[in-house]
Amino acid sequence: MRLHRLTCATAALLLLLGGCSGDGERDAKRAAEPAVGAAPSPEPTGNALGSTTIPEVLPVAPYLDPASGTADAGDVAKATGQKDFTLAYVLARGAGDCTATWGGTKPLTDPAVAAQVARIEALGGRTVVATGGEAGTYLESTCRADQLTAAYASALDAAGANRLDVDIEQEVTIDTVAEALATLQKDRGTAITVTLPVAGVTEGLTGPGIALLKGIKAAGARVTVNALTMNLDAAGGGWGRAMTLAAGAVGDDLAAIWPDTGSAAIYRMLGVTPMIGVNNTGGTTAPDDAQYLLDWARHKGLGFVRFRSVNRDDGDCGNGTVAADCSGITQTKYQFTAEFRKFAS
Repeated sequence: MRLHRLTCATAALLLLLGGCSGDGERDAKRAAEPAVGAAPSPEPTGNALGSTTIPEVLPVAPYLDPASGTADAGDVAKATGQKDFTLAYVLARGAGDCTATWGGTKPLTDPAVAAQVARIEALGGRTVVATGGEAGTYLESTCRADQLTAAYASALDAAGANRLDVDIEQEVTIDTVAEALATLQKDRGTAITVTLPVAGVTEGLTGPGIALLKGIKAAGARVTVNALTMNLDAAGGGWGRAMTLAAGAVGDDLAAIWPDTGSAAIYRMLGVTPMIGVNNTGGTTAPDDAQYLLDWARHKGLGFVRFRSVNRDDGDCGNGTVAADCSGITQTKYQFTAEFRKFAS
């Protein structure tokens, strides 16, 4: 299916990892609304799309780099009971090469990744496949729309999954992404989450992020939205509160894009993802900050929570270091995973 006219046609996006936003007045207004449960299924998933049923969102599926060798899904499950994971990230093999790979280097059939997937399946767990991320060459900026649909499908098949997380923090073309996602969902009923950075504590999503969501909506795809509550400038008021204000402002953005959707359903469309421990710029997510965010997410009835990443969920570098395999703070191993898992209970 070729979609020729989208609301935001031919626009290129420049999405830079930023802070989340939220407005105190708007947050207070929403706080007065009743909670709708700990982890309900979001409106855009679990519903029929034509003759195909879209899988429900996973309430807790932290990010895991399956190719790095720095965390094992079996060990995580044994220690915490967490069995569902978001596998990240699938990238293009290189500029001009629309070949899906793990991390831009390893084939989708990589034995180490296949072993991780097998362990998750043996545990009864489920997976989300994430593309994009903070760095690397995006499939979304390399492939034509038909190629991108095929690349998404091949990555999902490699992981035995039908849940896709499209993490857009770089420049992409709205038409290409929207058409590919709409076609993928129509063809195989894939549950799609769009992960986006935010502009700050009070600003909500970036303008390009909002434009992308409008384009995806116009293309006919149903999505949930994952707010990256990280790298904020949260001067005054505490880091945990800053993240909740940020996520609340993203909820306001979704309400503006989907004006006929009720408040409770908007929150069910929304997920939140902090960066545990020391962030790249600004702020440190300590366990107490994560708990503050999780309590808010339960109260609001958010559809899901995640964090970056299981690979960082240890205190092996408690000296303020920003690293891919430790949090940079003093903590016990898999402490954040254990706390986030409770969101689903």
